[in-house]
Amino acid sequence: MLTPDGNGAPRALEQAIAAERAKLVSAHAVQKCLYQVLLYSEGEDAVVHAETAQVVASVMEDAVDKLDSVHLRRVMEETKRGGTVGRDS
Repeated sequence: MLTPDGNGAPRALEQAIAAERAKLVSAHAVQKCLYQVLLYSEGEDAVVHAETAQVVASVMEDAVDKLDSVHLRRVMEETKRGGTVGRDS
């Protein structure tokens, strides 16, 4: 539904992205805690599991950064100017 200023869809999208980003931030925090627990746990595979948790946390952090409103605004502006934005931007 559009708001009187005509920005309903963009605003709804912005809110949806912000909500999902908040979930990712929380999941990232849990993943970092898991890394710490595994890193100092007993067992021959503990460090390998901790390193795996760290990789997942890094991927999550990258996704959170790319969903940041400042980053997305820059991507949208570049697209409007006719430029292309790389996948790693």
